[in-house]
Amino acid sequence: MSDNFYSLQTNTITNYSQGADYDVVNTIRSSGTQKEQLKKVAKEFEAILVSKMLTQMDKTVDRENSMFGDSKYMDNFKSILFNQIGRDVANSPTSNIGFAKQLYQQMEKTLPDENITTKDILG
Repeated sequence: MSDNFYSLQTNTITNYSQGADYDVVNTIRSSGTQKEQLKKVAKEFEAILVSKMLTQMDKTVDRENSMFGDSKYMDNFKSILFNQIGRDVANSPTSNIGFAKQLYQQMEKTLPDENITTKDILG
């Protein structure tokens, strides 16, 4: 395959990844209350943490006599796969690592009271 084809594939995957990231941000912004937004941000943070952990773990695997070898295409596939696994783990009620819950509980304390309006603050 030509280098142009690979460049096209890489750009498509990068754009897909960036588009997915923008979709997540827009979904979080469109959530109702700040608490709901914080819950979604905490879960997304846990998803990123799991994804990065899987990526680092994968770097320790010896690929010398591997069935799939080491290719650019496998790297792109694994990146998408690890991101999805991270999101699945973070959003599953039975298999999450609990980091999102702890993060939410700590950050919730810093949220302003939802019953207080800007008018109440500014006078």
